[in-house]
Amino acid sequence: MSTQDDSKAIPLAFAHEQAPVRLLELPPSLLSLIENSTFKSSAPVLKIKASPAPSHHGSNTGSTGPAPFAVLTTATETYNIRSVHSSNSIFILKPVPIPIIPDQGDADSDTEMADEPIITSKPGVIVTSTCASHLELLPSKPNTELLFQSMLTEYKSPETPPSRPSEVLSKTEILLNTPVSDGEFHEGWRDVTAFEVDGWALRLSPLAALEIFGILISLIRGRGSSDEIEEDEMGMQFFMDLVAQDGGIEFPVEAVGAVVRGAFEGKRTQDGSMAYNFTTPYTAKWVGKHILLSNPNKEYTERQFIETWRSKTPDECEKFVDLKLLDGLHTRSALGVVRYIHGTENESGVTPTNKKKNKWHEKFAAGKKR
Repeated sequence: MSTQDDSKAIPLAFAHEQAPVRLLELPPSLLSLIENSTFKSSAPVLKIKASPAPSHHGSNTGSTGPAPFAVLTTATETYNIRSVHSSNSIFILKPVPIPIIPDQGDADSDTEMADEPIITSKPGVIVTSTCASHLELLPSKPNTELLFQSMLTEYKSPETPPSRPSEVLSKTEILLNTPVSDGEFHEGWRDVTAFEVDGWALRLSPLAALEIFGILISLIRGRGSSDEIEEDEMGMQFFMDLVAQDGGIEFPVEAVGAVVRGAFEGKRTQDGSMAYNFTTPYTAKWVGKHILLSNPNKEYTERQFIETWRSKTPDECEKFVDLKLLDGLHTRSALGVVRYIHGTENESGVTPTNKKKNKWHEKFAAGKKR
């Protein structure tokens, strides 16, 4: 005789047709972002992007590459999406009333001859889907510099401008198809001195960017010393007026704007516009980085590099010239050769961050050792 109290049991049933479901495991940072936004008027925008198809518009595009992957992005972060299979299935349950047919073996003798049993219902659950795998989000740090160097055609000089292909990529198209967050995209766009002309996205060569920067500093000098120019005055229109008055810059004005945004440190003014300054370590770092990039081998002897760096840096920020300013962007050999590095130089340009996982079997094994 069974001693189980069936009155406390919850009926369980399986749906004949299982609904296809993929579960997504949210990392704590993303979960917190969603939870904290429930009390705000606007929810966070999440996007799923695929890796870009091989492009023939850039000068560094190879014929082979890694297998395609997909990412989920917030406004500022990127997560690689990975499928994880499990030996244990996960049931998706839905509460429903489940019919209960009484056990005829326990029926009274007076009711054994009844034509039909009395069917009642009881609150229970039904399995609507069975999941043997789920999707996992792994935080990643995209190397947007490498991505854009592969995608964008390099603009070297007005004398030898690149030939416009029949099909070009615009900034908007690249943003939609690049597997990085919008914030990381715009940061990378600025870092490679990218610009757009007539719907065609391009990037300046390091030498061209340094040339435009030098011209801008000379034009500012022509207006007087930096002390005589109010910092709030140096908005984008200030630089555009300098270029228009001089008339000697043959580069597209869009390229000039890209150099201003990349080489000059910007900050918001009280009226919401951007003002730019070049007397900070930010500008000195930009100059040093582009000097290293301008060398075909991306390397100099340390003495040669420091001398070149100082000569191309404005006097106001020459005091910031130091190799420590380029930490993470260069290596120095035992022979004193300074070489530029891109960080993690994988072909996809997306660097997954290390994520230490405490698997249940690892915890179990650690407990046994204790």
